[in-house]
Amino acid sequence: MRAFEGGGAQRDMILLCNALAAKGIDVRILTLRDEGPLRPLLDPVVRVAEIPGRQLRYAVPGLRRAIRALAPDLVVSSEASLNLCTLLAVRSLSRRHRPKLVLREVGSPSIAQYCDPYRQNRIAYRILRRLYRHADRIVTLTDGARRDLAGNFSVPETMIAVMRANAVIPPTMVKRLAQWDGESGRERDLIVCVGRLSPEKDHRTLLRALSLLPAACRWRLAVVGDGPERAALEDFARRSGLAGRTIFTGEVADPFAWMMRARLAVCSSLYEGLGNAIIEALACGTPVISTDCPYGPREILQGGRFGTLVPVGDAAAMAAAIDAALERIPDRRLLMTRGLEYAAAAAAERFLEIVAELDPPPRGAGHPRAVAAAS
Repeated sequence: MRAFEGGGAQRDMILLCNALAAKGIDVRILTLRDEGPLRPLLDPVVRVAEIPGRQLRYAVPGLRRAIRALAPDLVVSSEASLNLCTLLAVRSLSRRHRPKLVLREVGSPSIAQYCDPYRQNRIAYRILRRLYRHADRIVTLTDGARRDLAGNFSVPETMIAVMRANAVIPPTMVKRLAQWDGESGRERDLIVCVGRLSPEKDHRTLLRALSLLPAACRWRLAVVGDGPERAALEDFARRSGLAGRTIFTGEVADPFAWMMRARLAVCSSLYEGLGNAIIEALACGTPVISTDCPYGPREILQGGRFGTLVPVGDAAAMAAAIDAALERIPDRRLLMTRGLEYAAAAAAERFLEIVAELDPPPRGAGHPRAVAAAS
């Protein structure tokens, strides 16, 4: 883990570690910097060790030494560049000292190898095309990513397991939602879009869609998140005449607070590893409109049962879907039930089922059961 910062892939890894620790698993997180805005999410029972180097390019020797010293049963990594480093570190250990290795594929690999916003991930994907099969198990978040790895990355299907229940909703949020009526605090005209402000999220299509809505349609947009596209998007909103009804919140510690206020949540992405913001919205009983992009939205929304899918990049179709959704009365309990299927505790159960298939079985007390090197 470079540091405790990032988006959904980083947040869900922390929540998974917390949920595993709550089940009595000894989990350590290895990181380049023990700092960042996501640090408060980590349960204090999960210990953290810093790897020397502070940059990923220098991390492999220190990572190898740390794994050798901790002697875990299992090492888990997430994100392409970290997967490559962790694979090199683990596979360079002797068989006697080599733990089992699980790599989480949190993206849409065939697309991400060309479009990932981080250059080091794009490079790593091209190397992993030949090396992924040397892990003990690849865990994907969607069936689409499973098919992608099998068809395009030479990974045997028997090596791939699909999580199906990602760690998106923490226990504190489950309790908070259970005590809420689903309506208090709602703002009738508020549309929310949560995510990193980068090209793959295609916020411009959402802004264009809003500019196509009928003049009588009441709406306000909150763009929740930050990233390299922010200044350009703010300028685009001004030039499109949307600035008076659009706010850019920057990074927020609690995206659920916005989802609980919203009338509607929109995802305009070109591709998604899963789509944690969609799950967060559903858990709050907030209707979702999403592009039908690879691979997560269709699987989360079950082909349209739990939300509206529109073609990627089609502003007119998105505008029509938004206009209709603002007039529709949602079945909030149905949406919330679907979203809560992605609770962290359920993800930990599924992850342990996957791990149980690996040999040898976990050792006794005194050994860390898992080391997480997250993105």
